[in-house]
Amino acid sequence: MVTILVPDVTSATFLIAVIVPLILGVVVGYIIKNALKIGIAIAVIVLILIFLGVLTPSQVLTPLLSLVKSGSALTAEVNKVAGYLPYSSITFLIGLAIGFLKG
Repeated sequence: MVTILVPDVTSATFLIAVIVPLILGVVVGYIIKNALKIGIAIAVIVLILIFLGVLTPSQVLTPLLSLVKSGSALTAEVNKVAGYLPYSSITFLIGLAIGFLKG
């Protein structure tokens, strides 16, 4: 005999455990989408400035390479922040998709 355990959906604890990751996922998805938009806009502006001759590629690449070299120091901070996100929760992933697509 197989027993299926169904959570008590009327419980406030269950509802909070489902809704908080969903809302957090929507917010993170919205932030990621807007960060990508800003990054693309900056890349287009830099490419236009290079095309017009205002900037040279070395003026753009030198700061980027120094940022990559200092990336190991940033990795610890990113891992710390990522540790707070419930990215293994299906409701977080659903909220992330909603925030990214609709945000």
